[in-house]
Amino acid sequence: MKKLTTASVGVAGVIAASLTFGSIANAKTYVLRMGSGHPSKPVAYVRNMEHHMADYITKRVAAETKHKVRIIHAYAGKIAKVHETLEAVEKGLLDIGGYCVCFESAKLLPLNWDYFTPFTTGDIRKQVKVKRRIMAEHPEVYDMLDKKYKQKLIAITGFDNYGLGTKFEWSDVSELKGKKIIAAGPNLPWVERYGAIPVTTTLPTAYNALATGVASGFIMFPGVYFGFKFHEPAPNFKIANLGAQAQTIVTMNHNTRKKLPKEVLKIIDDAAASYENVATIDSYKSEALGIAKLKKAGAKVTTLPVAQQAKWAAALKDWPNERAHDLHKGYGINGPAIMEKYMKYMEAEGHKWPYRYQFKQLGS
Repeated sequence: MKKLTTASVGVAGVIAASLTFGSIANAKTYVLRMGSGHPSKPVAYVRNMEHHMADYITKRVAAETKHKVRIIHAYAGKIAKVHETLEAVEKGLLDIGGYCVCFESAKLLPLNWDYFTPFTTGDIRKQVKVKRRIMAEHPEVYDMLDKKYKQKLIAITGFDNYGLGTKFEWSDVSELKGKKIIAAGPNLPWVERYGAIPVTTTLPTAYNALATGVASGFIMFPGVYFGFKFHEPAPNFKIANLGAQAQTIVTMNHNTRKKLPKEVLKIIDDAAASYENVATIDSYKSEALGIAKLKKAGAKVTTLPVAQQAKWAAALKDWPNERAHDLHKGYGINGPAIMEKYMKYMEAEGHKWPYRYQFKQLGS
């Protein structure tokens, strides 16, 4: 049987390559590595990669073409950690990778813009809809993936409504001052600007940070908060309505795409579109499910009043404009115009901002 290499990769101690196995009448089995730094079971965007997207690809390719696709699953950092997945897809270590753009705030800052308007909608379905609309009108916010990082964006989804889990009880946002709060990175200013001490972390390390006292709070979504058992060291979860974020993306290596037959590639793209819808709905449902499970597990779940949300948002009033102008300074992107448009599109979807951020437009 003849072997043909379809993607050049390099994993320590393994012949790291995606292989095509020849067979009768030019039918081939294409082996693709799909992975993420996050684990599958507790994280909606990853479990839907492993199950829905992968199953969609393998079944349709087998049913509709003469070829087959075999997928090697590599989640929970088996090939790349959460902050390494972009580079893993770029180098071909992964053919298809899923990751949060929050861990690539230097390389993918323009894709983090919704982080810069906290207290946005808590409905991830609306967030994905509006983000897709902005991306269609402003491809410059993501085209660096193609131009610089040798990968194509094939799907976006995200997490449900951000809240704040803590080791301590609190009712007024001023009580966060001086507390060590952990988050992914781009959202640390949400608490830092209110006097908290920011600590960067990732999901795999956050439990120990809370358990050992490195931090006393974690900005996180209820579904994932329960899934990773963060309620054990930090049993107080505040529904703060900081908002859902469409910040997880799935990308595919350019060289891999070039080596696949058109009919197989079309099925993969169809699978990505289907995955985007399914994963987004799954994430949306996980908020209510996560809150219910947290309560059942004995966590104290409370809601931050709108007046407190407005107080918190007002303390951040200058930060969105600063970040909008950073997009212009660092990337030549009209951040103020894009973010103003984003806020208006959210309002058109029925969202009421507790505080209306203002942006100084370029040239004004």
